[in-house]
Amino acid sequence: MSLFDELSEKALDDDYFKELFCKAEVHAAYDFFQIEKKGLDEKEFLDLMRFADLLSRSKEHEAQNKAYKIISLLVDDFKDSSLFTTFANSVLTKLGNFPAIKFLEESCEESGSQSLELVFERYIKEIYQKVPGSEFIFTDAQYQIFENLKNNNHFSFSGPTSLGKSFIINAFIRNLIVDENINENIIILVPTRALINQTLLQLKKEFVAVKDYRILSHPTVPDTFKTESSRYIFVFTPERLVAYLSKTNNPKVGYLFIDEAQKVISEKDSRSPLYYHAILQAERKSIKLYFASPNIPNPEIFLKLFEKSTDEAINIESSPVAQNRYFLDLLDKRCTLFSDVGNEQNISLDFTDKSFFDWLKQLSDNQSSIIYCNTKTDTVGNALSFSETLPEKNDARIDEVISVIKDHLHEKYFLIDCLKKGVAFHFGNLPQRIREKIEALFVDKVIDYVFCTSTLLEGVNLPAKNIFILNNAIGLTRFSDIDFWNLAGRAGRLAKELSGNIICARIEDKNNRWKNPEKDLLVLKNKDIAPIKPLITNGQKKFFQNVEAALTENEFTRKNVSSNEINVWNHYANIALIHEIRSDDSALRSNFINKSETAKKSLHDISAANDVPEKILSSYSVIRAKYQNRIYNRNDLLGKVLPSNISYESVLSALEILCEFYSWDEEEASGRNPMYRSRDSLKYYAVLMSNWMNSTPLKRMISTSIRYYTDTGKIWDVDQQVNFSAKNKYHINLVINEIISNIDNILRFKLKNYFGNYYDLLVEKLGKDQAGSNWGEFLEYGTIDIRIIELQNIGIPRHLSSYLLENYAEFFIFEKNILIKVQKEKLLEKMNKNSVEFKELVEVL
Repeated sequence: MSLFDELSEKALDDDYFKELFCKAEVHAAYDFFQIEKKGLDEKEFLDLMRFADLLSRSKEHEAQNKAYKIISLLVDDFKDSSLFTTFANSVLTKLGNFPAIKFLEESCEESGSQSLELVFERYIKEIYQKVPGSEFIFTDAQYQIFENLKNNNHFSFSGPTSLGKSFIINAFIRNLIVDENINENIIILVPTRALINQTLLQLKKEFVAVKDYRILSHPTVPDTFKTESSRYIFVFTPERLVAYLSKTNNPKVGYLFIDEAQKVISEKDSRSPLYYHAILQAERKSIKLYFASPNIPNPEIFLKLFEKSTDEAINIESSPVAQNRYFLDLLDKRCTLFSDVGNEQNISLDFTDKSFFDWLKQLSDNQSSIIYCNTKTDTVGNALSFSETLPEKNDARIDEVISVIKDHLHEKYFLIDCLKKGVAFHFGNLPQRIREKIEALFVDKVIDYVFCTSTLLEGVNLPAKNIFILNNAIGLTRFSDIDFWNLAGRAGRLAKELSGNIICARIEDKNNRWKNPEKDLLVLKNKDIAPIKPLITNGQKKFFQNVEAALTENEFTRKNVSSNEINVWNHYANIALIHEIRSDDSALRSNFINKSETAKKSLHDISAANDVPEKILSSYSVIRAKYQNRIYNRNDLLGKVLPSNISYESVLSALEILCEFYSWDEEEASGRNPMYRSRDSLKYYAVLMSNWMNSTPLKRMISTSIRYYTDTGKIWDVDQQVNFSAKNKYHINLVINEIISNIDNILRFKLKNYFGNYYDLLVEKLGKDQAGSNWGEFLEYGTIDIRIIELQNIGIPRHLSSYLLENYAEFFIFEKNILIKVQKEKLLEKMNKNSVEFKELVEVL
């Protein structure tokens, strides 16, 4: 331990330091709640700055975080003091926090004095830590990760949400392409489609000048991009990664970056098995793996899971943004500050006649605020109710987005009412086109409030000054430590401010979940995150017994199991069987056999009875092998191929066939929002599918569904049916949200998988010429028009592809429906420069 480490350790335990630190926290809290209170006197200020200077010289993360927190607590009151800026510059330089230094220089009138030693230290860091091809400078922590990525073939890193993980990965990719001149293709793996386009657009902005590299998001490489010199950066979900790897003629990949890697081993996420399955297939093709995750104390666990050296990992605990933690209890009329030196402080507030919305307006104070509400219903409802308390916010950019919503969805969509007041709601199924415009309005401070579901936990990059958390759960499941801090860690925008505010609020609402504050708030109070123990390696909670029960169709170890748990066990059982068939000695299969006496025999017996080719089982691991075998061994498949014409009648007939073949009445009838409720569900999906696959615009699909519910007279509202009225604005919004959710979750995921699997089985059994049409592809792209599919493959979204072909088809050169060339310059010259479509096209191209 160095001298400064020893002195810092003593300082952190010093009562006077704790007293000063806590006093600064309390004063900052009263400033935040807009209450007059005397702050530090001159001596206390100077003493606290000396503590900050000492702590910044330590290599221990706790000391560094306290030093930074002191600067963030004092900046508002002392930014005009040359003494403060002198100390602050010294502290931030030693911490290597260059975004904070830049913020300080732009915010403080006084520059302060700097010693020659400090000037030299900053100069050295600015040279060595300069981001390749950029004017930005890495923080010390970012630079440490960047150097480790350069020096290892596999690596895993974790850090605070505000660390800038994507920023580091993009810098490393640039280093590979430009500096090391690699000649390999790269994949970035993201959890959901909601994150694909955000990542894609960011990459296109950063790599616009990089020649010979195309940035794509579909597993099919367009012919127009296939040249000898072309290389690719792909942005995939796990499903698309599996699809890409299953095609032997696709270009070879050298690097795989796994963003939000905690999703690979989440116990509650039904998509985790697919994540694991996709990454393992990549690893088996000798692709280099790099994992990035938020707030995980043992990031080496991902390397262990895929049989890599666990030495190639690092966990960063120092944060580039400080956070202030509060509990605002509107039921018991109290407010608590959770101090970073371990104690709680009561903040005396006047709760008289103040609702949560009153506090939200007061505390936001023209700063950006994200409000987490858990469910989609609560998110929309709270956003709408809050917006009713605000005046109109007249802004041309808001009006443009409202116009898009009216044209793309419906003129009665609640989001329009919210946006008029500078408020938005945000959830994963919101159409990409609209979601991106909302995010842009929020980032540019055109709107100040976003009410959201757990979408932000998927990695959507949307930090804010304030994070209000109204619910301590995702769905019905309590937050894990990692999930809570992944959400709360978005408080504070790097380079925009030095700190953010986390406000857990207990409000008068039947769905509020902070019911037991003493227990529920431990995650906020202690900031402790336990090491992750993956089910695959540890087998806790009788995991392998339940996987075997799923494999052999026996009873699970307990009776009250959720549909989500069953889906996870079924999927891992499918994957274990695939590994058995191809003799893959994976961590899953090995641990399964080691921890269960009968697993080896069960796997062997079921594997021996399997007739379906492993490549098909592997491409559709989410579908149970018994159904695939049942279809594969039928003798009447030639009469059950899928036609090329798409109509309500042909779709309903196909749905009835697959419902029987895959036993949807058993497999898809459970959970809060099951795909299959009754045979009438098939009629509803026949309407939706026939419209979707025939390229029908979303707005017209919504109108069709409104007519459908007008005819049937009933609609599902959460878990109950209600009488439908086309004159009821709430009912119209139920239809809109149901459609956009069903397109995303049912059509483009579940049904796409079933129809894709069915087609591949037909091709294997009958040959491609007699297998009929691939409806799985039509469902993924939302069209049977091959030209629209071709344009989507080069990155143009469905709605824009249809628009361009309807209005500017002459600028797209096709041969037998295969895109050969886009006359980009002529196209852009012809289009209306003020149109939304022009702006969208410029962005994607």
